[in-house]
Amino acid sequence: MEKITERVAGTSNIPAEYLTEYPPIPKSVKIELTSRCDLQCVFCSLTYKERATGDINGDFLFRLLGELSEIGVEEVGLFWLGEPMLVSALPEYVAYAKKIGIKYVFITTNGRLATPKMITPLMESGIDSIKFSINANNRENYLKLCGVDAFDKIISNLKSTWEIRGNKEKPAIYASSIFDPNNREIFEEIHSRVKPYVDEHYPLRMYGKATLSEQLYGVQLTSEPIIKPRSLEDMLPCWSLFTLPHISYEGHLSACYCDHDPRLFMADLNKVSFEEAWHSPKLV
Repeated sequence: MEKITERVAGTSNIPAEYLTEYPPIPKSVKIELTSRCDLQCVFCSLTYKERATGDINGDFLFRLLGELSEIGVEEVGLFWLGEPMLVSALPEYVAYAKKIGIKYVFITTNGRLATPKMITPLMESGIDSIKFSINANNRENYLKLCGVDAFDKIISNLKSTWEIRGNKEKPAIYASSIFDPNNREIFEEIHSRVKPYVDEHYPLRMYGKATLSEQLYGVQLTSEPIIKPRSLEDMLPCWSLFTLPHISYEGHLSACYCDHDPRLFMADLNKVSFEEAWHSPKLV
């Protein structure tokens, strides 16, 4: 089984042939199924920026998936900023993507809704991997960080997901957690809880001037970390522009992987094909 960290590196480490004004068609694309979310995480743009709520149009999604398959896209993530498990048609969408030849279909979920009732048909749909995003080390801190008292439920759902998968080869079950090198013990505590129930658990560093700390669980960010955090400049050139495009539930191709600001939308895929948008003047 390929490690998720290896798969992530395949997109975040931009191959030389993609660093051009007209990069090849990407191998991986993320499509947002909904802008709705059942959490209010302090680090997410959905929490502190206004946005209309809605779900993707099924006919549009089927058309888009068909286009992506025809032009050689191999991986599709059916999620972006919203929570994909809020969409009841998720298993149907996964099954369709697999049916038309998408090699690898995956999601990231906060896990609150990943009950056996949801997970069983999702696994039957042929999904290749499910990743749980778990960003606090206990119930109290989860409530402060994510706005909902759901930590115990999420850990329970992770365990049941692992049990339902059993000895089958797929889906792969992963977990990720925000990591601050100034507070390694927080990540290590999460790791000790989830390690028995995942194929891999890995850290995600935050970008920007702020860093996670004990203060964050009082909903404060410190601007004077002991260890210098990664800045936005550190990630340039941004892989999202070259190897992993993100599409909003309304059908907009975004230049950014972490913000839904309309100023970052490069094309409306309701009006043009993905291939046209990928090499459109605005994106170039």
